[in-house]
Amino acid sequence: MSRILAINPGSTSTKIAVFDDDREIFRHEITYRGADFAGMDRITDQLPRREADIEAALAGTFDPGSFDAVVGRGGLVGPVGPGGYEVDDDFLDVITNRPVLEHASNLGGPLAKALVTKFGVPGAHAYIYDPVTVDEMSDAARITGVAGIERKSIGHHLNMRAVARKLADAIDTPYEEASEIIVHLGGGSTACAISSGRMVDFVSDDEIMFSAERSGGVPIKELIALAGSMPLAELKSAVRGGGGLAGLLGTTDLREIESRIGAGDERAALVFEALALGIAKTIAALAASLKGEVDAIALTGGMARSELLLAAVRERAGWIAPIHAFGGEFEMEALALGARRIVLGKERAHHVRDYLRTTHD
Repeated sequence: MSRILAINPGSTSTKIAVFDDDREIFRHEITYRGADFAGMDRITDQLPRREADIEAALAGTFDPGSFDAVVGRGGLVGPVGPGGYEVDDDFLDVITNRPVLEHASNLGGPLAKALVTKFGVPGAHAYIYDPVTVDEMSDAARITGVAGIERKSIGHHLNMRAVARKLADAIDTPYEEASEIIVHLGGGSTACAISSGRMVDFVSDDEIMFSAERSGGVPIKELIALAGSMPLAELKSAVRGGGGLAGLLGTTDLREIESRIGAGDERAALVFEALALGIAKTIAALAASLKGEVDAIALTGGMARSELLLAAVRERAGWIAPIHAFGGEFEMEALALGARRIVLGKERAHHVRDYLRTTHD
């Protein structure tokens, strides 16, 4: 039996879970308010507080030497391949001193390293798995019409790859042979095209569909004009955090929007239709990257729980391939099972230093 501790740090919480093989036996969420991190200018300043809180949550239930591995949600370590990465000195140097962006997920690796030292069996390792910067896009998919600007693969890779495996099982096709489109619908929405186990194209949350809090793609000429009429901070808020459903309807709760539609709110109904249309357009765009050969499509994330939205997307994109729903997220399970595959020797752990060597040669 392998026992794995999974750690998923978010901006206002730290989620932890323990798995015995593929069975979850413990879950706990530590929540935070802004005041808890007052005066901490960098994400890494939060490490001592979060580490102590995890130790307190485990104390009395799990003793030192309990875990065969500890795995954290991967941070922004630069474009890397999929799978697991050992949290070694090179990784800690990159995530601490030169991350792609400041983000709560940057804490996952350092927390895993600290906890495996205190709670791991002798020789146990710390890992991250499928970080948000996994990049397998084809060269053609990267190119835009502006020299010096390339499309990037930054998003919900951990959950989307986990759902891709579930979808492959659902259609009785090996993941390594499946041709799939996965759409993650949440505060920010991203999507990918998977061919034979590889994400050959990726749609970021600022490209096509809008989401609960993000604008998605907008006309560039209009955006340039808007940028000249407001401070940069306000513009950022308009497209990230205050965009999407938040800006259009004043709420990010799809259940509330559906209730308003049921009460006859025509504006809510129109925005809901536009939301479904954007998702369908995203699916169609990714189908082009797969040359129309799509075995199945999956919607995941919080909004994928909506039967009304699922029906609306099926109406517009169901002709491409069968559309399945996997509501919610499977990040804790994906972390633990990924680390378990490494512990069992079914996958090899990668090293960030190999990525550094490749990109700087």
